[in-house]
Amino acid sequence: MTILRWVASLGLIFLGLGLFAGLIWISNPKLVWEELKAVGVLGFLAVVGDMVLSFLAWTWSWFILLRGAGIKVRWREVLSPMLAGSAVTYLTPSAYLGGEPVRAYWVAKGAGVSMAHVMAPTMVERLLGGISLLFFAAIGGFFALLSPTASSATKGAIALGLVIMTVFLLLGMISFAQNLQWISKVFKALGRLFRWQGVLDRLAKSASVMEEQIYQVLSHRLGHVLGSFILQLVTVFLTYIRPQIFFYFTKQALFDFPQLSLFFTLNVFISAFIWLTPGGLGLADGGRAGVFRLLGLSLSSAFAYNVLFRFVELLQVGLGVYILLRRGLLSWRFGRIRVEVEERKEKK
Repeated sequence: MTILRWVASLGLIFLGLGLFAGLIWISNPKLVWEELKAVGVLGFLAVVGDMVLSFLAWTWSWFILLRGAGIKVRWREVLSPMLAGSAVTYLTPSAYLGGEPVRAYWVAKGAGVSMAHVMAPTMVERLLGGISLLFFAAIGGFFALLSPTASSATKGAIALGLVIMTVFLLLGMISFAQNLQWISKVFKALGRLFRWQGVLDRLAKSASVMEEQIYQVLSHRLGHVLGSFILQLVTVFLTYIRPQIFFYFTKQALFDFPQLSLFFTLNVFISAFIWLTPGGLGLADGGRAGVFRLLGLSLSSAFAYNVLFRFVELLQVGLGVYILLRRGLLSWRFGRIRVEVEERKEKK
């Protein structure tokens, strides 16, 4: 199984690299390089600044919820877990989930609290992030449905995607806000069907504790929740304006609100559904290039944008991977990240 895991992982990595390189070749590497040179030092610093600020706002959003949940942690103590967790999310087949257990485990171990106690504000943070994403995506979806350049298939996919996202977020909000504990009930029901040496029963107990903690945060820490939500909106907004930052420096272009909204919404769905290779390498880049073509930009411009943001993203991911290695959470031998999920007594 270990060999198969390595083969599958390496296969996806080489597939992504091959697609990425092939797409750059199709778009003319010389033209891509000219676009990148046009960014200049100020443009590069603006791109880096946007990504650093979005990361800090996202981290601060989580920090506020951790403090609201009564977890005694300092600001600088959440930066490394967030970098490590975001690196895991980036490398897993999901653009929005995957690294939460890593950062929760790290904070739980450092603060001397249970994993469930930290997972509660972490899941609230992801829920608020999803709502913020949906808010901007819905605006973009509205303009996309009115856009004459979008095909009927694209419009239908956007409408379906928005409905699915809305339904899942509403179900999550209702379950957590009313303390209905649907997640633990699902695990219990599955546990009655599949024994699996009591694994599902243990998961149901852990999920029940986590859902109770989530309910406490949502019902008794509304100020912290509101502050976190505002920072999530800031995080998403900084992602929303990235095309404007890049193309202002390369072409002095100014996008209007519908254009930025259209790109953002389509990019959300690209990241959600074709993030199969590590970082969505190759697949997501091709999808974004198609969106930029809808906005009237050339392939070379689209891939210059992809190359620059990929470069900065990989710097952040590389730092996160380095932190994971230093912490002993990443095992190259087994080709996977090992997180020890343990219940432990809280410090008095």
